[in-house]
Amino acid sequence: MKTPDTTKAESSATRQGAQIIGPGGLPAKLNTVTAEVLARLLNYERLTSLDAVDEASTTRLSAVTFYLAKKYGWPIEAVDKAAGCRDGRVAWVAEYFIAPEVVARAMAAGAGDWCGKVRTARRARRAHAAQARRDAERANAARKTRRHQPGQQGLFEGGVA
Repeated sequence: MKTPDTTKAESSATRQGAQIIGPGGLPAKLNTVTAEVLARLLNYERLTSLDAVDEASTTRLSAVTFYLAKKYGWPIEAVDKAAGCRDGRVAWVAEYFIAPEVVARAMAAGAGDWCGKVRTARRARRAHAAQARRDAERANAARKTRRHQPGQQGLFEGGVA
């Protein structure tokens, strides 16, 4: 597991049009996964990859936190956390968070208003989720008909024992 190196954070956020506050910059686009993850972390939430799938609609939480650290300068921390699995194993996952004192400084600098705008923008985007699922289903069905090779089965299809 890699943790973003925040000691080398280079912030080009001002060139992107984002306002710099306290420890890091704020993404200019409000309806993105990146903005939602940062808003959640600034709300004192602790996120794992599974949380991110359910709450922020991404399977790439580590990439998003790395991007927030590298591009915007946020000191995002990660700790290992044990998680019980359905198949009877215990897996170790990363849990990401921003230290409370950093969140407090960001909020004092006005990040709370930005977080509210992100929540509104993400709610508006989620209103299109049903249509996006239909579009994806149609695209996958069309792709499957183009790529299917007669007589060829998938690894888990068919009755081979």
